[in-house]
Amino acid sequence: MRVLTAGILLALSTASAFAQGTFDWRKHDGETVNVMLNNLAWTQAMREHMDAFTEKTGIKLRVETFSEEQYRSRLTTLLQGGSSDLDVYMTLPSREAPLFESSGWYADLGAMLKGAATDPAYEYDDFSKALRDSGVVSEKVTSVPINVEGPLFYWRHDIFEKCGIEKPATLEALTATAAKLKECDASITPWAARGLRGTVGYPLGGFVYNSGGDFKDADGKATLCLPGTVKGIGLYGEMLREYGPPGATNHTFTQVIDQIAQGRVAMTNESSNEFATIMKYPGRPEDISVGVLPKGENGVSKPIVINWSLAISGKSERQEAAWYFLQWATGKEIQGTLAKNGIAPSRVSVFNGEDFKGWASESRARGEWLNALLEISQTGVSLYQTPTLTRTPEAREILSNVVQQVILGQSDAQTAACAVTDQVQALQQ
Repeated sequence: MRVLTAGILLALSTASAFAQGTFDWRKHDGETVNVMLNNLAWTQAMREHMDAFTEKTGIKLRVETFSEEQYRSRLTTLLQGGSSDLDVYMTLPSREAPLFESSGWYADLGAMLKGAATDPAYEYDDFSKALRDSGVVSEKVTSVPINVEGPLFYWRHDIFEKCGIEKPATLEALTATAAKLKECDASITPWAARGLRGTVGYPLGGFVYNSGGDFKDADGKATLCLPGTVKGIGLYGEMLREYGPPGATNHTFTQVIDQIAQGRVAMTNESSNEFATIMKYPGRPEDISVGVLPKGENGVSKPIVINWSLAISGKSERQEAAWYFLQWATGKEIQGTLAKNGIAPSRVSVFNGEDFKGWASESRARGEWLNALLEISQTGVSLYQTPTLTRTPEAREILSNVVQQVILGQSDAQTAACAVTDQVQALQQ
């Protein structure tokens, strides 16, 4: 049903725009659009291009950027307060789309796709269907995808070679590999990963799935007490407790990426979106290898794949001008430019284009990164916490608390995970 809706929207959009002739990018000349962004690699890559939007449209941008925890706090405050000052913001559909839509925090982009406010060259259907669908709630288009990403396995092949250690063939081999690395070179931390509350689900998901676990049982009820789930949580906690850096329970992706980029860590499972950041550091293009998290000894490889998107606030008083910014920021030209900065494009034509493939072929690390992205795009899933329509943040907190108990040695995985069964199932009610 969603595919049909998207097709109708695109057809109406194209017909309406052509009927009025050449698209007028300067219709909102002189207006100002307020944009709030999470400080991700996409945001950093976009900074130097923002002026080009103003030159093209005459629309001024007032952009605020925050670290992830600050961003979520600030965004929630503005949305709950019904502020009309917020026009465009970054959203993670897999985390919040049902909640935000039911709260009226998303503008209906479908209405704008139908009308003359959409450039006929925009081609909404060019976005990957899976990513496009991530922003559709009850047939309402709530956001537009800006990237495709998922956790990838980064490892220092130079250290592995020096120590005579093979890349772990299975997930379960991680602990033995980490022990060998620790014995070989005490100056290198064998492993790093997220431990901060609310952030661990994303890199943990692959551990759970590859261990044969899930976040729901055969009846669809939310649970963390399945044998494979407990095994995955236990392994994740053990890796950080025994082989991770000090203070790991306070670390999110920023600290993890900083550690691997500075050459202080031998292995991690972290966002593909941060590849470009890592490659900016001296030595990393030569000594970092990239792939998908090792499969479980059961042969299962089920990675996480998601996307960030741009949305317009349902309370914005400048929705059409804001839509001009969304069109530009997610258009083919800007995605093609960002792709050469290591931002995996959400548009099929750009992802499969010769320019992006040519850029990736220029180095070993880029080629490995692209191949890993292709694999997670084909085999990945987006659920990495207990399933719920509107209470995903609460589900993440419960999961994070369980994992932190294991990391800190306060409880074993079986006890901690099974103790919250009633809590996670209550989120589905």
